[in-house]
Amino acid sequence: MSIKQKTVSFLKRVWLPVLVLALGVVASVGLVKAKPEPEKKEHVVEARKVRVVTAHADATRLSVETQGTVQPKQMIDLTPRVSGNIVYVSDKFVAGGTFKKGETILRIDARDYEAAVTSAEARVAEARQRLAQEQQEAALAKEEWELLGQGEASDLVLRKPQLADAEAKLKAAEAALYTARLDLERTDITAPFNGILTEKFVDLGQYMSPGSKMGMYYSTDVLEVRLPLTNRDLGKFDLVKLQNNKADLKVTLTGTFANKNYTWKGRIARSEGVIDTKSRILYVVAELKGDELYSVENGLRMTIGQFVSAEIEGRAYANVYQLPRQALRQGDSVLVVDADNKLRTRKVEVLESTREHIVVANGIKEGDKVCISQLGIAVDGTLVEAVPADAGSLLSAVDSAGGKS
Repeated sequence: MSIKQKTVSFLKRVWLPVLVLALGVVASVGLVKAKPEPEKKEHVVEARKVRVVTAHADATRLSVETQGTVQPKQMIDLTPRVSGNIVYVSDKFVAGGTFKKGETILRIDARDYEAAVTSAEARVAEARQRLAQEQQEAALAKEEWELLGQGEASDLVLRKPQLADAEAKLKAAEAALYTARLDLERTDITAPFNGILTEKFVDLGQYMSPGSKMGMYYSTDVLEVRLPLTNRDLGKFDLVKLQNNKADLKVTLTGTFANKNYTWKGRIARSEGVIDTKSRILYVVAELKGDELYSVENGLRMTIGQFVSAEIEGRAYANVYQLPRQALRQGDSVLVVDADNKLRTRKVEVLESTREHIVVANGIKEGDKVCISQLGIAVDGTLVEAVPADAGSLLSAVDSAGGKS
């Protein structure tokens, strides 16, 4: 084989594959460069749908919810002032018996006390006679001295000490008669005020001594309910007037009787003026009397011992915002939708917070759209779509979607 043939054969074996590979690379690069670029898409942020209410300033009066038990204003033990056997017992002297003021409940044997009155009357008559004698003798002594005596007569000559003694003995006898008559009156044990007997401890024929306990007696003319107020509750009242018992606050009491709810209207009569050192609670007392003792619904009389819930009227404000309870977030804040439809956190001053609503004094302004949707974690600047809370079916759709569009 010639040299020329050897050279051609070498070129075919070595350089031909390299040339083919190079042409393939160039073709691939060309194809890649010739491929059209994909269309660029902009990232779109979806707005979350949230329920909102529009804030409007209005006048309102705060209220405090609390509870207590109905008690009589007066509770006493019936006790005698004199001793003796019980000779009369009223038919109403039983647990639950009611009495009018001055009505006889029990009567103690009065014969000893009648005799004591008679004896005291006799002593009074004797003392009056003795005084009359001394007055006559003093007058005679003065006339005799004026006729026969010289100079100034002494008190003893004019019988002044004897006359003073007779006057003192008459006063003592009259006092003894007054005491005897009082003891006789006290044999009749009468109702000191309109009330109800809750317990009885004695009966006919039993011997009583002064101070013995005969029964428990409660007044029915005036009833009271002792109501606890926390430190937060106290902020809803005019404390100066409350401390001086001049607040004159109305209170609505609600209780259940025979499986039905009844309502009574009363007023706060006073505060107890001392904060309990253990519970840090101040008690105020609601008072009901007259027509207030009867329910608004059908005139059912309030019952002693009944448990009632109470709503006390508090301080009045002219320009505050009442919002649904769902609007309140942690740290006394709310979420407001701004002009760019973004959520903004606002710190607010909460005057009142109940299960249904909150009352806000500062932190929002007229016309603000306040979010009431439960969003879990909400970040300032989140883009939202505000849906009025009264939007009917649309509102239901937002709730079922969990606040998402």
